[in-house]
Amino acid sequence: MRKRVLLLALIALMLPSMAFAQGTTITFLTPPWGVPPDADALAAFQAETGITVEIQSLPMDQLFSRVQVAAASGQEAADVIFLSEEAPSNIVATGNMRPLNDYIAATPELNIDDIDRLDFWTLDGQVYGITTYVQLVMMDYNAAKLAQAGFDAPPTTWLDLWNMATAIKAEGIDQYPVTFGAIDWSWYLIALSMGDPMFDSNLNPVFADPGSKAREAMDYLLSLFGSEVISPELLSGSTTQHQLFWSGSGVFHQGWQGSVRVGNNPAVSQQAPHVAYMLLPEVGNTWSLDAAIGIAANSDAPDAAWEFIKWYLGEDNQIAIYNAVGLIPSRLSVQEALNAAGAIEGYDVIVAQSQRVNQLPRYVLWWGPFTNFVSSSILQAAQAGNVSADAVIDALAEAWINLRAEYQ
Repeated sequence: MRKRVLLLALIALMLPSMAFAQGTTITFLTPPWGVPPDADALAAFQAETGITVEIQSLPMDQLFSRVQVAAASGQEAADVIFLSEEAPSNIVATGNMRPLNDYIAATPELNIDDIDRLDFWTLDGQVYGITTYVQLVMMDYNAAKLAQAGFDAPPTTWLDLWNMATAIKAEGIDQYPVTFGAIDWSWYLIALSMGDPMFDSNLNPVFADPGSKAREAMDYLLSLFGSEVISPELLSGSTTQHQLFWSGSGVFHQGWQGSVRVGNNPAVSQQAPHVAYMLLPEVGNTWSLDAAIGIAANSDAPDAAWEFIKWYLGEDNQIAIYNAVGLIPSRLSVQEALNAAGAIEGYDVIVAQSQRVNQLPRYVLWWGPFTNFVSSSILQAAQAGNVSADAVIDALAEAWINLRAEYQ
């Protein structure tokens, strides 16, 4: 009798969460790499819960536009929204996401302590997204080409990298040894690695201070293009640094946490199997471009959306995503299991790099337009070939100050 009473009580507790789901349809707005790769597993979730998940896959810029247009018209863009790249300034800071604290508190089985870098998605004590994958901006390199040039270890300073690159080019081992894009990321990576904080606690652009490491970094980046150790293809817009590197061109590559898995896949990369991570030179700081998943502020089915999020964050789906596109799971337990199985290449370097993180202020409302301006300014200066780094930095600082005044 006691067992029967306990069973009935358990069923009574479960019924409310199960009943709402039957016949419920939710939409999931995501970039292509966020689509659950295991269609059978998704179908099983839908059959078990009664929740139909309509997936709408868009590039991130179009995803941002969809959310912003829907918000302006008071419509629902989606129930569940994938948050990556510049989502903090474009979606979260604009009030388009629902706080998840109550759901988290009611779901102890989620084990929130197992989710890496959740603090990035927390503002004023409110959690707006649950981390789905972690993605430090990193560098990797072709160890075989480096050894061919007589170097037995990757560079530990940016001067070392310059000397290695010019030697590799001079010896004809690789015509364009450095594979960095004429984009914002390249400047951030070099400046942070040199030790520049970029912004102070009051969001002042200290990158523009006289003699700053960020000025040195801009000069270094433009010099790489000027000395032609970076392919001119990266100034034409016809390819990205990743596509060029995987095509076999380059020794030093601006990658990410997970890029070695792609670089050593012979089906897509001519650099395989010689790609390895390297710690960023000097101070070695980087920033992260983690992704998260959350519930839209105006979703009319938030409970069903949360059920899907719990499934999406499950071990099986995280492993399926890692196997499909190489994105490192946010669950620390899943990371450790994959590493124990030898599935994460360079895990020791990833862990070491994760201790050197200086986050950029990606939640400010003007971050999106600012970082777009950074990319266009770098590209124009690299194409022109006669624009000083100081002129570029001064223009960036002016743009930051003007945008801050406009948005605040």
